[in-house]
Amino acid sequence: MIRRNIQLNLLSVLSLVFTVLVGCSGQHQPPPPTPPITAKVSARMLVQPNALMGPGPSGFGWSPKDAVLAYVEPSDGRDVLWAYDATTTDRRVLLDPGANPDQISLSSAQWSPQGNLLLLSGANSLWLLDAKTGGMKSRAAGSNAKTGLMFSPDGTRIAFVQDNDLYTVRVSDGLPVRLTMDGSSTVFNGTLDWVYNEELATRSAQPAYAWSPDGKWLVYLRLDETAVQNHPITDYRTTPPTISYTRYPTAGSSNPKASVYVINIETSNRSVVPLADDVEYIMPFFGWFPDSQEAFFVTENRAHSVLRLMAWNPSAGVGRTIITETDPFWINENSYAAPVILGDGQQFLWLSERDGYMHLYLYSRQGDLIRQVTRGEWMIDSPAWNLLIPGRPVYVDPSGEYAYFSSTKNSPLERQIYRIEIAGGKLEQVSQRAGFHLGALSGDGNYLVDQFSNVSTPPTTWIVKADGTQVGVLGQCAGPAITLPQVTREFLKIKAHDGTDLYAQIVKPENFNPARKYPVIIHWYGGPTLQMVSNRYGATNIFNHIERDVLYTQEDFIVWRLDNRGSFGRGHAFETPIYKELGKAALDDQIAGVEYLQTLPYVDASRIGTDGKSFGGFLTLYGLIHAPEVFKVGVNGSGPTDWASYDTIYTERYMQTPSENPAGYAAINLVTVADRLKAAPLIIHGLADRNVHLENTINFIQALEQYDKQFYFIPLPNEDHHYEGDGLAAALYASVDYFVQYLRNGP
Repeated sequence: MIRRNIQLNLLSVLSLVFTVLVGCSGQHQPPPPTPPITAKVSARMLVQPNALMGPGPSGFGWSPKDAVLAYVEPSDGRDVLWAYDATTTDRRVLLDPGANPDQISLSSAQWSPQGNLLLLSGANSLWLLDAKTGGMKSRAAGSNAKTGLMFSPDGTRIAFVQDNDLYTVRVSDGLPVRLTMDGSSTVFNGTLDWVYNEELATRSAQPAYAWSPDGKWLVYLRLDETAVQNHPITDYRTTPPTISYTRYPTAGSSNPKASVYVINIETSNRSVVPLADDVEYIMPFFGWFPDSQEAFFVTENRAHSVLRLMAWNPSAGVGRTIITETDPFWINENSYAAPVILGDGQQFLWLSERDGYMHLYLYSRQGDLIRQVTRGEWMIDSPAWNLLIPGRPVYVDPSGEYAYFSSTKNSPLERQIYRIEIAGGKLEQVSQRAGFHLGALSGDGNYLVDQFSNVSTPPTTWIVKADGTQVGVLGQCAGPAITLPQVTREFLKIKAHDGTDLYAQIVKPENFNPARKYPVIIHWYGGPTLQMVSNRYGATNIFNHIERDVLYTQEDFIVWRLDNRGSFGRGHAFETPIYKELGKAALDDQIAGVEYLQTLPYVDASRIGTDGKSFGGFLTLYGLIHAPEVFKVGVNGSGPTDWASYDTIYTERYMQTPSENPAGYAAINLVTVADRLKAAPLIIHGLADRNVHLENTINFIQALEQYDKQFYFIPLPNEDHHYEGDGLAAALYASVDYFVQYLRNGP
């Protein structure tokens, strides 16, 4: 007989979480309730706004003509739009929105091509801010949201997307013109659906269209997701509960149908661009050559093995392939970017991972390779979520002499800003201090904004000259608003079973005693596109490093992180061992890390637990099932349990489709092997998760119940995949309580 006890634990005054215990009668008796956590620093304190980093400058944008930087920074408790002149070091307020009745987004500010106006979006209108006088004008007023804003090259018009249709509006009189007529809940013109935004645009706001330099044409992406599966999300705050839907293509199912259109602004005539039969995806970055004769865009096949840079002449109705990239495993298309056009447009720079590392190549407009510009066993870091300005991994000064970028040349643990002479190949390091540097070049090419952090330094924003000479500090995050324990964070390098170097981090409690034996919590992710081990400030990472380090070490745990094969920052060959079977290579490297921990005299090797979210949640369950002798307990935060239920683009990039790779999908289906689970995992999931859908957890729980397996479940009401506020506090409290109960105090 299966016994199910519902146990309510008050985790904090403000956070109530349901814990569900399921066990087989006569075995796995549930332990007595654990008292509330009484650590000096609580999860509730750590998740308060600015608790760990404090306010600082953000939303950077250089004027295209000079060295004036617009940015957002709080003043007197509210966000203000500032301007900083790097040539004079003068700083002034551009816009203090005060009560801000239209909810103007200061971070949306973008300069006009002439550098005299800034464009901002409000809840009901577009707003034009005169950079000199501070005067404001409203354009395209209306109650519907407007996204994807972009000035025309001559600054006389603004393009935007409203209700999934493209519009333009004149700067002079605010007269709007609707360019497309078929936008709907399933048809997207010049904007992105869920899966494109999540997996190809890397969550950035870059518009899925581009003006021709002469302002006569727009090239844009059209997505039709009519055939895409519809997945429900339930909001329990209403009576009866409200159900909304997300079009979400699971592995092997129908993707949104992608096409490219060109529209003539003067006549409103549009035409579709013919594509090759194997095209499945179109990258959400577009551009034109300077003479406005050809638009360019990037396509990819469904297997992620063939990527092409294409050109299309709308006047002649002629297209061509400029570059074709192929890979026997997969192409990391989400790390590619639009070509950087040089001078008069007869040459351009192209990012490619063809030699195993993301490097720059110089091409002629016709598609002839002139030379490889950068090379070596290091990579240019190009994902948009790591950039100050989305979609711009490489900057070229107006003279076309230098290209600027952040790279791993010093170490995979760092990002340093470099510049290279495009003609001569001379490479110079611009930033110096060890850590993470992300930069953006001024419009005149003479200055950089350099945002820096390292493991002990909250983000600091410098203005430096193009050669790295420091001009001044624009702003510095104050750091923690509360007193945190002085933990020790150490980076080290160990060997995988085949001798490959693996980078790791060990975090020790404040009063660490090497004569004691400490249990260890392995905080991992383990999947592609991300690093867990890097010399950057923890609050800049989506996996809440600082929060976990503080809460776990306060309870006398050691925290361990290791980047296994498959993770980002080490080149393509470091990633490809996961091809067609996620989990196996990752777990093997993580076990090598455990074997290293077992050599440390202060580690209790019998008490190793794991904590992971998203891919890391999958890896937790995978590790508990496949290596129960290694991992005693584990926390799974919103992890996939059946990869056939995850989205097409991410999953098929590494696994192909379920019909093409049935054995691979079967090997990582955790639902079918739930009977092998020996530990009692803590499972956490947001009930409004549109990324890793709740069905992953529900189906796994049902399998656990079928086999009389004990587990804990923490549902997070109205939380999506990224936990925040009350949901994050609840998840952290529950995780600490679980590890204290099972890993520190348990048998």
